[in-house]
Amino acid sequence: MPKQGHFAKSTQTKQLNNFKIKRGVTGGTIDDGQLTDFLVVRFALTAKKRVQPSSRETIQRFLIEICDALQVNDGDLNEIIPNLLISLNARVPWQFYPVILEEWDLLQSFLKKELPAVPLKKRLRIRREISVQKLKDLIAELLAKKITAITFINQPEIAQNKKEQVMAMMLTTIYHDQTIEWAKVRLLLAPFDFEIAPELDKETKEWLRSLKAK
Repeated sequence: MPKQGHFAKSTQTKQLNNFKIKRGVTGGTIDDGQLTDFLVVRFALTAKKRVQPSSRETIQRFLIEICDALQVNDGDLNEIIPNLLISLNARVPWQFYPVILEEWDLLQSFLKKELPAVPLKKRLRIRREISVQKLKDLIAELLAKKITAITFINQPEIAQNKKEQVMAMMLTTIYHDQTIEWAKVRLLLAPFDFEIAPELDKETKEWLRSLKAK
């Protein structure tokens, strides 16, 4: 299981041939701690081939992060996704977001179908889905906050109401007609390089570098 606050290593994602289910006491269930591995394998078997090859690692890593929160939040995506996006915002470049938006319908459909079939002692299902439009709203707001925070990073004396005004302006600049203007996001964030945390494993660093290059 990946540690909280860190993406899983690529090698931690179980390959089908190496994944062995530990049966519970009833003989027909799996341990709670195997939920993420179980769903990642199911995704590889049923849905991964429908994801663009260049996006597969990003979607798989996002799936792992979601799966790790499913039991604590009882499958409620309206609780999981907003909090997850906030926690990821400092750990991924902005290029992460168009990838997950492009594949969100597929990923959510997969979870709706597969989660109830996972043989846990206490079965789970997805509650309170998130539409692509709601996901866009959340991401646009996060990006506007990120741009504003970076803009004032060396000006701690700036009043909070001034920051809020700039954030609102940035939001209308990058997001209108229910569309995120990715070219404007790129332009506004171009002067500020995304720094990859040195403690991350080699595979994760390579994945983040490839995202940055998009």
